[in-house]
Amino acid sequence: MIVGAQKSGTSSLLRYLAQHPDIHTHAQPEMTFFLQQREYARGYEWAFAKYFAGEQDRAKVEDKQLIAKNVMVMHSPEVLQRIYEHNPEVHLVVLLREPVARAYSAYWWARRRGWENIKTYEEALAAEEARLNEDWFKWRQCAYQYNSIYYPHVKNLITQFGSERVHCILTDDLKDDAEAVCQQLFHHIGVRTDFKPVIGERHNQAVMPRSERFNYLFTQFLASHNPLRRAIRKLIPNATAYKLRKAVLDWNDKPQKNMESVPPPLSPETRERQIAYFKPFNAQLAELLNRDLSSWHRI
Repeated sequence: MIVGAQKSGTSSLLRYLAQHPDIHTHAQPEMTFFLQQREYARGYEWAFAKYFAGEQDRAKVEDKQLIAKNVMVMHSPEVLQRIYEHNPEVHLVVLLREPVARAYSAYWWARRRGWENIKTYEEALAAEEARLNEDWFKWRQCAYQYNSIYYPHVKNLITQFGSERVHCILTDDLKDDAEAVCQQLFHHIGVRTDFKPVIGERHNQAVMPRSERFNYLFTQFLASHNPLRRAIRKLIPNATAYKLRKAVLDWNDKPQKNMESVPPPLSPETRERQIAYFKPFNAQLAELLNRDLSSWHRI
């Protein structure tokens, strides 16, 4: 299971791995079964049918390795415990992006998806502590700095699952040689390593919406507590519903060739402050992983 971090290349990695003929994954961008209490209460058999295969398709995936993704679960000890109880021998993959860039990208992703209504990154950072004190689950998509502090979460993963089952990969590793990263993971999960996935297409690239208001209203419509949404979902298969949702959100994106579709650069002053903020956490992570992360501190 790919368990983090958000906006670090996880969608691309999942699609690269899923090309392997001995691997099967979900069509949905995230498997929320372990994260969402209302799904978890329905049991894994229900989740398997929703995310991987219904009764008619089960035989097609019986001999394949299953890969799931949810980029928020690494931040929740309660959710990790659910995963451990489900399968203590699961392999967990963590992609780690330079934390300042990740946090800033996550802010614009939240703006794009209608989760964030604060109009400057700096003001959103100032509001983060109060939001997290209120409810991490509610504000998890807007926990920009918190979700970029990797060390305590990676340490918890290794402590609970063991270092041989936690695979930490830098986003730069994926950019530099995605094929090698995939073959390394193929080896760990026990599928043949001579398969070469097609590399190149990037997924979930940062773009700006035509209307943030539209995305906010659409997100509210998609909320699980919306009775109209629940009624419609009973009539539409899961795979079709996710395709429709993606099509609507993509329709509201500005064309990628348009300069207005690209988020503005982070101010040098904010970047410098955040580099200093993350530096002690990065030092702990570098020691834990025995990796040189000094490039993360360059202004």
